[in-house]
Amino acid sequence: MNKLKSDEVKAFYENWDVSKYPDYLKLLMEFEENLIFKIILEDDFFKSLSKSHKNTKILDCGCGFGSFYNLTKDFDTLYLDFSLNLLKKFKIEKNKICANIENLPFKNGIFDLILCINVLEHVDFEKAVFEVKRVLKTNGRAYFIVVNADSIINDEIFVDWKIPHNLISKSDFKSIETDDFKIEYIISFYFLHPFFKLFPKLILKRIIDLFFKNDEKISKVLKFKGQFLICKMVKK
Repeated sequence: MNKLKSDEVKAFYENWDVSKYPDYLKLLMEFEENLIFKIILEDDFFKSLSKSHKNTKILDCGCGFGSFYNLTKDFDTLYLDFSLNLLKKFKIEKNKICANIENLPFKNGIFDLILCINVLEHVDFEKAVFEVKRVLKTNGRAYFIVVNADSIINDEIFVDWKIPHNLISKSDFKSIETDDFKIEYIISFYFLHPFFKLFPKLILKRIIDLFFKNDEKISKVLKFKGQFLICKMVKK
């Protein structure tokens, strides 16, 4: 990521205040977050970690103001973001660190699990992925969630967020796969068409509930055409 782009991204998040966004946008963001919670909580590797809570080291890499804190609060988790503004909004006092995913301040092989949610779009993709790989333990996993370049949805609130934003595809992940860092699965999710955000709040909530219940079924039909991708990778 060149310096100009890095500065633009940082400036955006240093002034980001989700409370100022309209209700429909908050609903759509919550819908994405709920789908992510569901997918990760149902993942076999994540389930296996729940048996050893305190002995499991997790890095939430790009934690923002803690949207996914409830996923990791019972583990030995570090919360990292490069925005002091977002970290200040994250209402926990300990285990927060301000740093950049492209140059993680950790020794090799530290973490059992790394979450990287809606981060890779704004950074040097390869550099960030291989930094994540470096600090993972052998047999550790990383969950990368990105805006999908091959989506048929393309809601402008995710595709054009007034911030430098590189959409990422399944083939991008395939291109960085190595013998010691393998893809376990890639799936797409979120199939709510932008048209529906024109509906009143109460109706939009009902539509979102319907799509939430059926997202997995839709994904099996449309495969890699959802608004987002989740790629789970394992370090060999």
